[in-house]
Amino acid sequence: MTDLAIVGSGISALTAAIYAAREGLSVCIFEKEMIGGIITTSENVENYPGFEAGISGIGLMKKVRAQAEKFGARIEYGEVSDIRAESDRVLMKVDGADFEARTLLLAVGNSYRRLGLAREDEFFGRGIHVCATCDGAIYAGKEVVAVGGGDNAVQEALFLAQFAKVKLLVRSQLRAQQILQDRLSEAVKAGKIEVLLGAEIEEILFGQSDLGEKIRGVKVRQMEHGEPRKFEISADAIFEFIGFDPQTQFLAGSGVELNPKGEIVVNNNLQTSVDRIFACGDAVENAEHQLVIAAGSGAKAAIEISKSLHQ
Repeated sequence: MTDLAIVGSGISALTAAIYAAREGLSVCIFEKEMIGGIITTSENVENYPGFEAGISGIGLMKKVRAQAEKFGARIEYGEVSDIRAESDRVLMKVDGADFEARTLLLAVGNSYRRLGLAREDEFFGRGIHVCATCDGAIYAGKEVVAVGGGDNAVQEALFLAQFAKVKLLVRSQLRAQQILQDRLSEAVKAGKIEVLLGAEIEEILFGQSDLGEKIRGVKVRQMEHGEPRKFEISADAIFEFIGFDPQTQFLAGSGVELNPKGEIVVNNNLQTSVDRIFACGDAVENAEHQLVIAAGSGAKAAIEISKSLHQ
């Protein structure tokens, strides 16, 4: 029986795997989508210690993955469901097959939040995107709308501005770190980005092309001096950078306590409400959503799990 099963493969999961495997525990990581998690879509990570010139998200996660596998952690693709804890083990399904482990670590991270506009899902991936690094170059020389006011939104808008003319819609005020706001100001002065504060999309506008229907712009509502005004913006694509939602829907029926936001509730030892099940990373309640902190929580979780198994 495996000592530790980990759900997710982001920085917190792989850091936990490194620490647990070095302690001599058998570790199996299950990932249903992309090894490395959401950070692999980032063009440049500047705030992770040890990389003074920055490093791509995928480059960083390749290094961390190699380190985890070096110590014996096993990484497999598979979707975990039907989690049930017993007195001496945790039972679960992985792609429908039975799997058991002495402990389970939930390091599931987040998924991109969506705007919830009409026909949004229909045009996802063909005019509506959540990753500038992945899809920005498609719109070279064109006009695009970016939405969001946090760190991720500003970073992605700056990346998009290398290819396209960008209008950044911010629902209220910018919340990004000052260094990112300074870079954004430089891009605005250079005419690469236009920032619209107090603005949000009310409707996506569509038009016809030789290849069928496509996005031609958006209808925007913006507050100016306490009064709303509505106008249209021409755009070939919409890039949504409005935050993240925890990937915890699969925990329904497991007994693991979630808060109203769907985040996992843990104690100071990162133990969930269910014995033998721990959690770490960005899906945990009150997470800081910073890469280095997520890595630290993975290390702490592994240490606590090792203590619990060696009692």
